[in-house]
Amino acid sequence: MRTRLIPPLAVALAALVVPAQAKNPEVSLTAISDLHFGTFMVFGNGARTVSASGAVTDVGIVALEDRAPSPARFTISYDRGNESRHGLDLVFELVMSAPAPVRQGGVEARLYGYETDLPGAMRIDPGRPVRVNVPNCRTRVCSRSFQVGARLDVNRRFGGAEIVVPIPMDVTVISAERQR
Repeated sequence: MRTRLIPPLAVALAALVVPAQAKNPEVSLTAISDLHFGTFMVFGNGARTVSASGAVTDVGIVALEDRAPSPARFTISYDRGNESRHGLDLVFELVMSAPAPVRQGGVEARLYGYETDLPGAMRIDPGRPVRVNVPNCRTRVCSRSFQVGARLDVNRRFGGAEIVVPIPMDVTVISAERQR
């Protein structure tokens, strides 16, 4: 019986030429940072608006020194599942659900009047789809980041509270067309 020994380098090279398994394409939406309204006092009712660009407008509140208000930041990522460099024109549908009012420690808060810096979609209305285009995707993972601002209405009967209102969003791929 003859045994043939294969040199270790040949085995290592053979492992390199085995094609990698392609994954299924997938899309994800990641919250990079929350919408922060900073710290303020309100006597009765008041509101603070943080725009998608970060501009702050106050009505009936007293701003306090603390963390600066800032818009929420999200990233949509599309992983095509392979290393192809063919261009894809991607279209996503983004839908935001209406967050419930928050009641905590004698304070009630509600978010509304959402806006974004996405081209062609300055306002976001809960339940209304917004189209997001990512043209000419030529890498395995392509992304699009955007910001969301809103108005926070506050009604204070007594006490104080740290208010956290999540912004629930979903994303779906509408099309991933290969360029010709």
